[in-house]
Amino acid sequence: MSQAYVYEEGGKAFAEEGQVMLDGPDGVAVSMTPDAAEDTARELLRAALEARNQISPGDRDP
Repeated sequence: MSQAYVYEEGGKAFAEEGQVMLDGPDGVAVSMTPDAAEDTARELLRAALEARNQISPGDRDP
């Protein structure tokens, strides 16, 4: 999957009125239930580990 732009900065999450708000780069904003936020967090961690394993050792950050 090719992306026009890959962001190097992560989003910021906070809780407000029983919801989890995620402010991402380039104006991305998402509001989720706590359950949806936990599921998303697990999926992001899983995908991040998978993506790291796809990068050759010489291309990884120290």
